[in-house]
Amino acid sequence: MNIFKQMYTVRRYKGTSWDSGTSETTYSDMQLPLDVQAKTRRNQDDASGRSTTGVLTVYSDAQLLPTEPDKQTTGDRLLYMGQWYACKSSIYWGNTILKHWISEFEAVEGEKGENANDTS
Repeated sequence: MNIFKQMYTVRRYKGTSWDSGTSETTYSDMQLPLDVQAKTRRNQDDASGRSTTGVLTVYSDAQLLPTEPDKQTTGDRLLYMGQWYACKSSIYWGNTILKHWISEFEAVEGEKGENANDTS
């Protein structure tokens, strides 16, 4: 159902390669229609300055990939209000005619988006 969806930037990581002991991670950015709902989002001051913490619930028709430490994979990232959020879980909800994915994202400390005024 696309009534509540807006276009958001999702960063998908392709993997990590090692060259002379240095890691290099490649990714691609894509625009996806998503229904993003903030569960919590707050700014807090710390020793290095202000940081954003928060959790988002995202509803989508497309599968979003969570971080899997056991497989050493970096999950999808979502740019929301100038802050990057990392996918922590994603499940397929296919038991109704409105089949969709439900994903949880958490703010990534210290990673701001290219445009801090971005509302998408």
